[in-house]
Amino acid sequence: MAVFAHPDDESICAGTLARLAAEGNEVRLVCATRGEQGEIIDPSIDAAVYPKGPARGLFRERELAAACLALGIHAPVFMDHEDSGFPISVGANNERALMNQDMRELELAVLQLVLEYRPEVMITFDPHGMYGHIDHLIIHQAASRAFWAAGGVVDTPPIRLYYPVRTIEQVREAKLRRPGSATERLMPEVDGVSDSSVAVVCDIRAFAGQKVAAIRAHSSQFGTPKLVDEMLERQTGSLEVERFALGGVRGSAVSGSL
Repeated sequence: MAVFAHPDDESICAGTLARLAAEGNEVRLVCATRGEQGEIIDPSIDAAVYPKGPARGLFRERELAAACLALGIHAPVFMDHEDSGFPISVGANNERALMNQDMRELELAVLQLVLEYRPEVMITFDPHGMYGHIDHLIIHQAASRAFWAAGGVVDTPPIRLYYPVRTIEQVREAKLRRPGSATERLMPEVDGVSDSSVAVVCDIRAFAGQKVAAIRAHSSQFGTPKLVDEMLERQTGSLEVERFALGGVRGSAVSGSL
């Protein structure tokens, strides 16, 4: 069960989700919001027809459904909160924004989904929220807390929690590729991880086509197929492997002691 904040967030591990589904696993994608505040990049989509708010959220909901179909996973499950947007003042003035929800209630909502779907593995944002968006940080906390809480309320709780991560070098490259974006504020040595921190390197080469199709489904956020292809060409190795750090594991330490 992957738990993210907005439609398109799952793109960071889309190849892995496709691989898990192809290997016979039931893959569920939980999305806290419908991305109601997202900007529209694709010039073929009339932003005036889909203004920020419910209309844009419904449009992005359809995009996420198409992405899930491309990946071969179940249709998305929405938690029905609203995108906090950017800058933070946008969400501060919206009582339904994810940033304004009670953390314990969010945790319990994710925990209820764990009870319903009984995942063996959970995936969510790393502690830095990939690039620090407040909704990413919040859903990281809610999902991580639910993972640990599951041990007391689920008879077969998830056994591993993973965070999709970028290495220090990948963050350096991202800063160079996207000057002026939120990525530019990142500190590679802090927001990236060392190679020794990577627990799993998932080979997704056989699922690259599905990953591309899923990203293209989010045309409002990523633009035309040409723009998507150009973006992926700049992201060295993004169609070859996806990396994960271990956020939690249930059971005894290998040695049985510290």
